[in-house]
Amino acid sequence: MNITDKIQFLEKNLARQLDWIRAADSKIAPVIFITTSLLGASVAFLSKTPKLSGFTLTLAAVCIIALIYTLFCMVMVNFPRITRYDESAIFFEGIKFSGFSGFEKKAGEITEEAYFNDLTRMCYNSAIIASTKFKYVKKAMISLFIAILPWTLLVYNVFHYVKIDTLIPSK
Repeated sequence: MNITDKIQFLEKNLARQLDWIRAADSKIAPVIFITTSLLGASVAFLSKTPKLSGFTLTLAAVCIIALIYTLFCMVMVNFPRITRYDESAIFFEGIKFSGFSGFEKKAGEITEEAYFNDLTRMCYNSAIIASTKFKYVKKAMISLFIAILPWTLLVYNVFHYVKIDTLIPSK
């Protein structure tokens, strides 16, 4: 395989990895929305409970801890830790670090070999970012699923004690 074929291979590889990164990022908003909704509802339900039993508090604790862990995982997906590579002609940090004139010079002088090496580093770093993001998406989804059962039991437990018609404002 000649250098041109290797570069094409790496460019396609990098494009696929960036698609995986975007796929992980697309899960952030819905998971955060569901998680914060469940957290807010849990607090609202607990505030309406006239008598908090140990069982109710246990359900609430398990649910809230799992939901907070889900949010933590989403933060880790949203803000991956990246390796700075200041000499890159591709990576945004490298371009920013060079400044406009430095980047312009670098872009004008880049060789196929240097571009190949830069793409290799970018593919490797993108693979680490994608892997880390999906690891935390998976943990967040598991944690969210774990929270659903105690949340459902919490809702039932709270409304079992509270008459629903007392929660509806009268006219």
